[in-house]
Amino acid sequence: MKIKEVLPNDLENIFELEEIVFKEDAFEKNLIKKLIKKNFLFLKLEKNNDDNELIGFVIVLKDREDTANIVNFLINPNYQNKGHGSFLLKFTIDNIKIYRSIKKIILNVKINSIAIYLYQKFNFRIIEKIDNYYRSTEAAYLMELDI
Repeated sequence: MKIKEVLPNDLENIFELEEIVFKEDAFEKNLIKKLIKKNFLFLKLEKNNDDNELIGFVIVLKDREDTANIVNFLINPNYQNKGHGSFLLKFTIDNIKIYRSIKKIILNVKINSIAIYLYQKFNFRIIEKIDNYYRSTEAAYLMELDI
């Protein structure tokens, strides 16, 4: 596996995986295109094979001077529960920690998601419940990690 920065020519693969994982709650292609150009971190996890198969990706924005926001984090369903999410999340947190001005990382996650356990494994804690957060009207938890 390898982690690389997402580039404009990755748009189609990123958007395709976004739709597979998040369905009606997926980011629109135009938004992903903008995020590729303007982000704090936009990283992809690829398989080490001839076609560099996309395993997952993470998008991080800097909300305030002291806060990084993981606005999107996903792993291809074919690769879930195999350590890939932990690998990408650890790499992401380690890269955010390089910036000493950032004191916390926040994210939103669907309440019924198994991703909550991944985030809790890395010491994220639930701060609050946000009703009707997603387009599908599902609720989310706001989670936070002090670094």
